Amino acid sequence: MSIRACPPLGRFETAVALAITVLVQTTVSLLSATVPVLAPEIAADRGWSVTLIALYPAIVFSTALLTSFQVPGLLRHLGGMGLSLGCVAFSSLGLLCLLLPGALIAFSAIAIGMATGAMNPASSQILGPRTAPGNAGLIMSIKQTGVPMGAMMAGMIVPVLVLSSGWSGTVPKLAFASLGIVLALSPIVPRLNDTERLNPIARYRLLEPVKRVLAMPGMLRFLVAAMAFSAMQLCLRSFFTVHLVTKVGLDFATAAVAFGISQGAGIAGQIFWAWISDRLLTPHAVMAILGLLMTIGAVLTAFVTREWPIVAVELVAVIYGISAAGFIPVVLGEVARHALPAEVGALTSGAQLFLMGGVLAGPPLFGALAASISYAAAFVVLGGCTLAGSIVAAIPLRDQPAPLSRG
Repeated sequence: MSIRACPPLGRFETAVALAITVLVQTTVSLLSATVPVLAPEIAADRGWSVTLIALYPAIVFSTALLTSFQVPGLLRHLGGMGLSLGCVAFSSLGLLCLLLPGALIAFSAIAIGMATGAMNPASSQILGPRTAPGNAGLIMSIKQTGVPMGAMMAGMIVPVLVLSSGWSGTVPKLAFASLGIVLALSPIVPRLNDTERLNPIARYRLLEPVKRVLAMPGMLRFLVAAMAFSAMQLCLRSFFTVHLVTKVGLDFATAAVAFGISQGAGIAGQIFWAWISDRLLTPHAVMAILGLLMTIGAVLTAFVTREWPIVAVELVAVIYGISAAGFIPVVLGEVARHALPAEVGALTSGAQLFLMGGVLAGPPLFGALAASISYAAAFVVLGGCTLAGSIVAAIPLRDQPAPLSRG
């Protein structure tokens, strides 16, 4: 069998599982984004340099990368739902670590990094066995909307809480509210872990998930392209606004609106491109289109000047955002289509290692190019990387190994 069959689970159960995974993704994303939002307040209160926040994403994603290797074992012991709630709990505890003194605050990034590394495989393990192959991309895209939604909620909620409670009062409010979600959802853990009991997750050697993912047809090229795309996605989030303000000369409000538009386009893009990959084009074709659009967005960003009409800058933001966020659900959907039901989460962790590699490599490369040449050159070079990814993804499948069987 080329692609696994969907188990006979009802649409209502699938909808409930999807709603829960969106809630989990949103909560973890909100807690993760709260740290950089609070950074100026914490730095001012403790007399630190706000530039120390640059260490936060490096620690988070490095920890997430290391955690990805441990996900199969965690899924075997906790199941998809148990690990999902564990991600919320660890993120909550990580946020509370902000109240610790001195260097101990680094525990915050480590705990949130662990949750970040386990979150996607855990939620994929819940949804994979409950998703028909023809809807895999769409279901994963809806699940992924929780990530930008959580980040936007942090931008809206955290400043309001800080005004009323200060940063040190905001932290426990968010953390304990999130732990309340864990307690509320705990009773349904056995129900959503039922597929693992019926088909236990195998014991994997360290790199076994990577080997099994790469045994899927065309997945190596798929993940090489995704690595370049994930580097571009994080560079968009990290440097787009900075470039528009410090290099182009736009005011902060205009640049912030453009960035917000890019993130809103990203939410729509996740669902749109996943639907396209399920219904109209092959996932490889969609990846090729996304890489081309990212390249166009990056090059246009490099050539933006202060004289451009605001509408043109916002159009660039739309092109950039709708493509840079659209590839992850396509990747997750492709893994879910080919993996055995009880192994979706474990194999997602294998694919995630490639994405984390791009996330860790992208910003340092961009920063080095920006410092030695210019921001514009950095966007163009990253655009060249996504163009290469687009070309790799577009190569027709030939002599690929057969997908994993159900046996």
